[in-house]
Amino acid sequence: MNFFNYFKYKILLLLCNLLFFCFNNSIMAQQYTEYELKSAYVYNFGKFIEWPDSVLNNPAAPFIIGVYGNNDFCEVLKQTIQNKTIKNRSVLIINVTTNDEMLSCSVIFISKVNKLQLAQIIHQVANKPILTVGDNIEEFCQSGGIINFTGQYSQKRFEINSKASARASLIISSKLLALSRIVTDDEVKF
Repeated sequence: MNFFNYFKYKILLLLCNLLFFCFNNSIMAQQYTEYELKSAYVYNFGKFIEWPDSVLNNPAAPFIIGVYGNNDFCEVLKQTIQNKTIKNRSVLIINVTTNDEMLSCSVIFISKVNKLQLAQIIHQVANKPILTVGDNIEEFCQSGGIINFTGQYSQKRFEINSKASARASLIISSKLLALSRIVTDDEVKF
């Protein structure tokens, strides 16, 4: 095989690999819905965040994830996380409708809320060891939320307010921080 034919062969092989990679990724992307992917992220957030020992002092108690404002996500989350554990505890998914339910959670996924509702929720859980996760809510982290999923075309899939997590006594793994855009609530103050 001469150099020219070898070069054409390598280019053709490279193009075939590239097409396979692109085609394969589009198939993989279509296998999971947005809610299924977010459910997997929420589950993994539980693995990469440390809660104070006082919160997890009863080993028989479930790890509670609450969903506020989105019943559809609650059902997908239940299906995605069924029979799994977080911090060696069974996981209980609840639809949050009251303040007491909210305060019983280790994680609250917040979706489909207006600014007033968001402010009330953030105020209710302020400085408590509860991970707040927003569903692409504008200025969620700047308002005191801890993790917010970002829009589809963002460079990072989520943003984190590390100051808010520190106030809630939650320690976020550096691995998780490295995957995020870091935001603070100082960004909205003049």
